[in-house]
Amino acid sequence: MFGLLARRGAYPFRSERLSEIMMLFPARKDPPGRRDSALVRTKMRQRAQLGFSLLAILAAGMTLSAVWPPAMASTDGDQEEGRRSERPLTAQEIRNLIDRVIENQHSNDVMLAEYARTEHEVVRGNGKEPEKDTVRRLIPAGEAVLHVDLEHNGKVADAPYLDQQWHTVAQALVASAHGEGGGNFFERERHPHERVDMVTSIAKAFIFRWAGRASIDGRTVVKLNFEPDPTYRSSARFAPLYAHSRGVAWVDESSGQLIKAEAELTDDVYWGGGLIAKLYHGGRFTYEQREVVPGVWMPTYYAYDFDGRKFLFSLSAHARAEFTDYLRVGPPEEALIVVRREHPGIFANKN
Repeated sequence: MFGLLARRGAYPFRSERLSEIMMLFPARKDPPGRRDSALVRTKMRQRAQLGFSLLAILAAGMTLSAVWPPAMASTDGDQEEGRRSERPLTAQEIRNLIDRVIENQHSNDVMLAEYARTEHEVVRGNGKEPEKDTVRRLIPAGEAVLHVDLEHNGKVADAPYLDQQWHTVAQALVASAHGEGGGNFFERERHPHERVDMVTSIAKAFIFRWAGRASIDGRTVVKLNFEPDPTYRSSARFAPLYAHSRGVAWVDESSGQLIKAEAELTDDVYWGGGLIAKLYHGGRFTYEQREVVPGVWMPTYYAYDFDGRKFLFSLSAHARAEFTDYLRVGPPEEALIVVRREHPGIFANKN
């Protein structure tokens, strides 16, 4: 079971710069000395997915997830359903569909906290920093995610280093299981309700319009264009991004969840009149999710390309990531049992 948990994913790609983008928004600063622990780097669940970071455009994509019903023999009822599916959805039906996908996404976000996964990210270099290609295993620990580096820039982690990381993971899970969220293991989410608010606000912040039907992976899905609702007003720090983003969502109508979403910044986005931060127009984001086990839908891919400025310094964030090898490990106390069972020699005389 944890052989799967510990192995590298079969697909190329991860997400670490999303948190850098979110640093553009006026917010409380983190204390120094917490970044990139030598053994286990951790981020909040919302930073990596997805997943992931609290990038507002990510929320627009993650509001959608796709459920594909099993194939069945054609019947008269199926043919009637097919005829109905050929007609465009009304404005009210589209609103109802968006309400369903938002409710489903809230459930997906909660479930993600119990699933380990392999993340493979490629971060493009920017002249000052080289390209980074990292494969790591992500282990949920309450409101945080523990990272076990498996490979970096083509070099596979050696056995002693992996053992060291898994031991630290176990220590962090013990701390989380006992409600001890601080220390050197991980940081707690600073804005625990913001992610929920971001997803909930989608229905108010955007207008979704019928754009036809399309085929993705052999399935016919609803295609919806979305653009800012000019009547939407909010003081939330993600609101400026919502007000200057538009895109396309591909949704499974029967389940009310999405296959794919793409978003683009249509204008430059400012914070503090541009003195604090600025994101340039043309930034793009793509998000996909699939059914990883029956009835469970999780992020499988995203890519983002953003350029901007923070104070007097330029910011460049370009990456693509894939998530594979999902495995339910449960809450921290259950995940700890799995780790200890799969690595008995490592923890025999520790903790």
